Amino acid sequence: MKKTTYTKSMLIRELAFSTGITQKSARFVLDALCSIAYREAASQGFTIPGLCRLDVIRRKERKMRNPQTGENILIAEHDALRVRALKKARDSVTPPPDNLITVIPPDTAPQDPASAASPTILDDFSKAVSFCCQKCGQEIEAPLSAVGLQAECPSCGMPVKIPAESEPGTLHGPALPEPAPAENAQLAAPPPADSTPIDHSKQKNQTIRIDLAALGFDKANTPTPQKTTPHKRMLSFFCKNCHQEIEAPADMAGSASECPACGASFEVPFFSDPGTLHGSDLDQKKDRSAINDMRSRTIRIEVPDDI
Repeated sequence: MKKTTYTKSMLIRELAFSTGITQKSARFVLDALCSIAYREAASQGFTIPGLCRLDVIRRKERKMRNPQTGENILIAEHDALRVRALKKARDSVTPPPDNLITVIPPDTAPQDPASAASPTILDDFSKAVSFCCQKCGQEIEAPLSAVGLQAECPSCGMPVKIPAESEPGTLHGPALPEPAPAENAQLAAPPPADSTPIDHSKQKNQTIRIDLAALGFDKANTPTPQKTTPHKRMLSFFCKNCHQEIEAPADMAGSASECPACGASFEVPFFSDPGTLHGSDLDQKKDRSAINDMRSRTIRIEVPDDI
C-alpha cells in the first residue's frame, strides 16, 4: 500500500487544529513565513527554528565534460541556495545511536568480582593467534582477546574473522607435517650443510600485526563494537530540463542543486529514476557492459565542501 503524501492542505489543517485558529489564518501564517524566509535567505541567511538554515553561497567556476558530445563545458561562477538541516531536526528524524555497550570477549571476562576491579590488558600480543588471509595469503597476527571480531586484511583489505586457533605453519601455529619419504628411496638425503633451524624472528618480520584501532580498541584498552563503514550510497536521475543523467550522493537527497549540463535548478530526489545507473531495473551483477555505458554518459555532482 502506497503511503499518502503529506500535502500543503493537510499541513494547514493540522496547524489550524493544533493552534486553535482557522485554516484561513493558518494559510496566511504559512505564506508569510515563506515570504520572510525567501527575503532573508537572499540577503543574510534565514534560520527556521528547529528545522533548517537557508543561505546563499557563491559557487566557483568548474569544468565539466558533456558525455553526449564529449566537449568540455565551463560553468561560470554563480550564486546558489544552500539548505542545511539543523542538528535538532536531524536528531529528531534520525536519532543518534545510544552509547556503545562495552563488549568483553569470553576469554577475558572476569570470573569473580575481585578480578573485575583490575583492568584487563586487551592488546597483549604475548598471547596471540596467527593466520593467513584467504585472498592474498598475507600472514596476520592478532591478540587472543580479539578472537571472533571482524577486521580487514592490512595488505589487501579483504574482510577477515580472527580465528580462535593459529593456522599450521604460521608464527604461533604448529609446524606443518613433513611430507612422507618416497618408497623407492634407499637412504634419506642428508640435510644441506647450510641448513639452520627456523628463525621465528624472520618469520615475524613477514607477519603483519592487525590494527587494534580498526577492531574497536580505544586508548584505555577497552573494546568497543566494530563500526563498519558502509559504501557510500549513490542516486541517479534525469534532469527534467535537458534529460541529462546525473549521479549524486544520497547525502544530497532533498537539497537544491543545478544541472551540470544546462544549469537548470532542481531538487535531488530520494530515490533513483528507473533506467538510470542506480535504478532498480538494472541488474548490476549480470549486465556489466550496461553499467559501463551508463557511467560514461552520467555526470556526477558532489556534496559541496561548505555544507
